[in-house]
Amino acid sequence: MPVQKIDKTDLLRRCWEVFNRHGYYGTSISMLADATGLGKSGLMHHHLSKEGLMHAVMEFAQNALREYVLAVAREDLPPEQRLEKLLRRQNRLAKIERRGCFFANTALETGREGLFNHYIETIFDEWQSAVSGILTATMPPEQARETAYRLLLEYEGAVTMYKLTGNEQHLEKMVARAVALFPLSQS
Repeated sequence: MPVQKIDKTDLLRRCWEVFNRHGYYGTSISMLADATGLGKSGLMHHHLSKEGLMHAVMEFAQNALREYVLAVAREDLPPEQRLEKLLRRQNRLAKIERRGCFFANTALETGREGLFNHYIETIFDEWQSAVSGILTATMPPEQARETAYRLLLEYEGAVTMYKLTGNEQHLEKMVARAVALFPLSQS
């Protein structure tokens, strides 16, 4: 049988999809091998263990979130539009097969063991900083940071309720409440 070839980005994207769908503990090496088309030995040639592969997937997911969601904070748009666009992009990710937030899901599953906490804490800190940077347009930096923290908690709660009920209004109402933080004169 010929050796299968897959580029690293595609390998990590496919593995991310499997981990995101089934969770860390619910994912087997066989499932990952099937998703990549490499077979177990081919997959393990790239990563020596499932945990090692998950570390690589966490880095990949961080970079994807930075490029697709967090980069919006630096766009040349009014602050309320940047915040809305950032949250709507994040919602699109959460709605894929109603999976929710990959990082929060992983935290809930593996947080006690601390296996991937560094990645999760880092991306949540970066999210808070990006949103805080947007909010400083209307509030002092310390208040913006605290508000961004509350928005992160509210967002993850809205995602949880969406996953539970399938009702997208949990996500939409959260976006509306966040955008309402900006005075009407700026809109």
